[in-house]
Amino acid sequence: MAAMTFAEFYDRVRPEITSFLRNFTQDHIADNRLREGCLHLLGRGKLIRPTALFATADTFQPGIAGEDCIHAAAAVELVHTFTLIHDDLPELDDAELRRGVPAVHVKFGHALALLAGDALFNLAFTALQEAPFSGKDKREYVLRELTDSITAVIEGQVRELALSGRDATLAEIEEVERLKTARLFACALVCGAAIAGASDAQIDALRRFGLILGRAYQIKDDLISATGDSRTAGKSLEQDEALQRPTIIRLLGVEGAQARFNQVNAEALAALDKLAATADVSLLRGLHEMLVSREK
Repeated sequence: MAAMTFAEFYDRVRPEITSFLRNFTQDHIADNRLREGCLHLLGRGKLIRPTALFATADTFQPGIAGEDCIHAAAAVELVHTFTLIHDDLPELDDAELRRGVPAVHVKFGHALALLAGDALFNLAFTALQEAPFSGKDKREYVLRELTDSITAVIEGQVRELALSGRDATLAEIEEVERLKTARLFACALVCGAAIAGASDAQIDALRRFGLILGRAYQIKDDLISATGDSRTAGKSLEQDEALQRPTIIRLLGVEGAQARFNQVNAEALAALDKLAATADVSLLRGLHEMLVSREK
């Protein structure tokens, strides 16, 4: 039987993730309006991070059951969506559009948006608590990875705010990229590997790949923001420039950012090639290709 392509894998797991997120939220949030606020963005995106967790688990344990991964995958997406809701608030980016629909605070009001983000944050840990992990060690590992990643995202946001309106260096910008974006990418990858029983050496190699891939993803995102339009991207694109955020576009311009993207992408491929010495990384190559070639 021919191996499943990443596109086929993505088409298979995405509905499973979306259904679980919706059902899990409906089961655990009793208030109707809060539940609507939580579900407004949840599952609308590309679900890159939970799909990455599934793909990595399948890389190290082909055919792993979905129920072994779904709670951890959902936890990562719940955290990511919480960060988006809070990031869009007027106190931060004041964005009006997210995932092709009005931002949560635009549709439901600022107070409910804040509470919906809090609720999703809490649901992530509820999901991990209810996960049927085959042993205490796996639960503790995933919990530690996720909490460390949340700390990194928050620190990255603080650094971004501190650098706004001033001339940030490339090193400062790339540290924000690592903390705010790449760390949660790496978390999804290494959690999937840990659940599937990958070795410490494989997890270390995967973490390196995830951190580089996350940076490439962020540069690509900045390029899309600089050259695309809000309707196609499904989110507000003008805020980074208006708020003078420390982006690689602002420092290097579009051509310079594209050149830097090419360099970081080459590093990601080299890291993936090293991992290929110990595992079949076909799904991860497909994931990489989807992220670096996207137009929105």
